[in-house]
Amino acid sequence: MESYQKELTHIRTILKNNPKGMTVTDISREIDINRNSVAKYLDILLISGHAEMVTFGPAKVFFPSRRIPLSAILNFTSDYIVLLDRELKFLQINDNLLNLLNVELGDIIGQNIEDFTLSIFKIPEILENAKKALDGKESSIESNYIIGSKELYLGIKHIPTTFDDGEPGVTIIIEDITKRKKSEQKMKQAVKEWEVTFNSVSDMISILDEEYNIVKVNKSFANLFNCKPEDCIGKKCYEILHGKNETHSMCPCKKVQSTKKPANVKFFEPNVGLELDITASPIFDDDGEISGSVHIMKNITKKD
Repeated sequence: MESYQKELTHIRTILKNNPKGMTVTDISREIDINRNSVAKYLDILLISGHAEMVTFGPAKVFFPSRRIPLSAILNFTSDYIVLLDRELKFLQINDNLLNLLNVELGDIIGQNIEDFTLSIFKIPEILENAKKALDGKESSIESNYIIGSKELYLGIKHIPTTFDDGEPGVTIIIEDITKRKKSEQKMKQAVKEWEVTFNSVSDMISILDEEYNIVKVNKSFANLFNCKPEDCIGKKCYEILHGKNETHSMCPCKKVQSTKKPANVKFFEPNVGLELDITASPIFDDDGEISGSVHIMKNITKKD
């Protein structure tokens, strides 16, 4: 690689002086080197990120890279960023991570990640995926990390990197995803609590789409038909409730779809032998159109 540095530097300079782009033939003429060698040098520049290529018909046109050096943005992000060389030694660490670890840059630069004692780098996947990144494999993981009395959730990405001198390395980007993970946990808990409430209600509840297909039912609804809630999913409501292949003459779902307002009906249903009170309420999509309805069914059969 080192024997090519003169040629690579020369080609980079030519491309910078010709921002409208140059073909392999143009560059070959400019530096008086055969096209095969120029093509090889351009491949190296493309891989290392120092050149870009656009195809115009059969012609390949090369341009100077418009990339922003990573070193210029390390401290302009809220993420934690680490650069490792081919021996997995620390080349650079941004200020955010130094502050998190409470160390000075000089205390970590040049050390091997395998030998570093700070616990964030002892997350097993960090070392394992750093080695894989040297072989060109990008990866992303999530892991929790305890620092003092505080628990963080981290999204850790390993990116294979080629530096300006053509040497391989690894960029590790660590994102603090604690807020997102805690929000997800709260959401899961809320869904769990909703499920418990939904299935604890004695009224029979069903959620339908706009074509009368059952999307969800609670246990009270399923118990009426001696089945499990999941057995009802995907079936037409009138098949389950009325045992027929068509809607009921007093179907509240029809009324909801025509009026876009809640509807209430009462009737005796011979299929289950009960007098029922059914209230249906519309579900609207983002465009204000009805996408389904929620049905609450009560048994109002009078006991003798």
